Amino acid sequence: MPDPRLPAPDDAVPHDAAPPADPVPRVRGLRLGRVAGVEIRLDRSWFLIAALTVVMYGPVLWRVYPELGWLNLVVALGFAVGLAVSVLVHELAHAAAGRRAGWPVDRIVLTLMGGHTTFGTVRARPLATAVVSLAGPLSNVVLAVVGELLLRGAPDGSAGPWWALAELLVLANWVLGVFNLLPGLPLDGGRVVEALVWAVTRSESRGTAVAAWCGRGIAALLALWVLWTQQWRQPSVLVVSLLVIGFIVVGAGQALRQARLMGTLDAVRADRIARPALEFSPVTPLSVVDATVAAATGDDYRGWVPDVVARDDARGTVGVLDPSLAVRVPDAHRARTGLGDVCRWYPREAVVTGGVAGGELARRMEGARRQWLWVVDDAGHVTGVVHHEDLARHALRG
Repeated sequence: MPDPRLPAPDDAVPHDAAPPADPVPRVRGLRLGRVAGVEIRLDRSWFLIAALTVVMYGPVLWRVYPELGWLNLVVALGFAVGLAVSVLVHELAHAAAGRRAGWPVDRIVLTLMGGHTTFGTVRARPLATAVVSLAGPLSNVVLAVVGELLLRGAPDGSAGPWWALAELLVLANWVLGVFNLLPGLPLDGGRVVEALVWAVTRSESRGTAVAAWCGRGIAALLALWVLWTQQWRQPSVLVVSLLVIGFIVVGAGQALRQARLMGTLDAVRADRIARPALEFSPVTPLSVVDATVAAATGDDYRGWVPDVVARDDARGTVGVLDPSLAVRVPDAHRARTGLGDVCRWYPREAVVTGGVAGGELARRMEGARRQWLWVVDDAGHVTGVVHHEDLARHALRG
């Protein structure tokens, strides 16, 4: 799970005369299409690993099948593509399990070190986290088993470069499956460790920290293995080992920073960090809103201005006045400009109760790219608004 970034919103819901939503940020990578409704993208870094595969595996084939000549490089490229397909199956298994758990799936991106599945706003629980994490590597194990059975059922004497490619892809799926089951972040097995510790301690951040340290331990053991067995003398093995070790070290470090951040955020609740709010009807003239806010601050002004909010029950949306939009309305027009025209509108899911922890607030903002979250009491009355910058400021102070 990436660090909470609290970006600007891109899911604003249009109102009658409301401004258009902020543009959706451009997603990097080549769009390959959709599989089962999930967008598939190929990051440019994949071409680096494809080239490395051809450089490493092509000469090996050339020595074994010299009569094929340059065709050996095509076979080597076929291995890179086959490996990408195996990774795609891995990520699609994550996506399918996530959907079963009620997690909205955004996209799958194939990258230098494999791939990742991006989910929308997720209310994760230990069991669901473990199941979704296990689905990926288990899919590769299934592919490897099926491949083994097909190879064993082939006629005796089967050989050739394409046969070697099939054997190598079966081996690659075994490696993908077993390696990702290792119990340390950022590997899938690390998510299972995180879920187990989370279930026992009731602290997700503690589970993340334990799994991240396990990941660092795995990286250290892998480095010792490379040194002890003198695998570093083989350039190709050394390059791959360094890539894998670097991937684990960087991923574990990010997870550990996330755990610290989420631990800090979980110490605060929505009602403690929310700014005060005043609620109006969307059709309330902006001039009335101005006068009410001025009266509310009055002599008790202490450096804050209440957030102005509105709700449209018919549309199932809630809105927060955007000062950058309101300031553009001339004084002469404020009496006939409705509050809804200068609000940013969001689905009703942007509402939280006062007891929600800061970590959950960060996840909801990150997953749906929201700039604000409404805070309501048990009766549904708005009590305040949590701003992304306030949450980020609290995290930095921690």
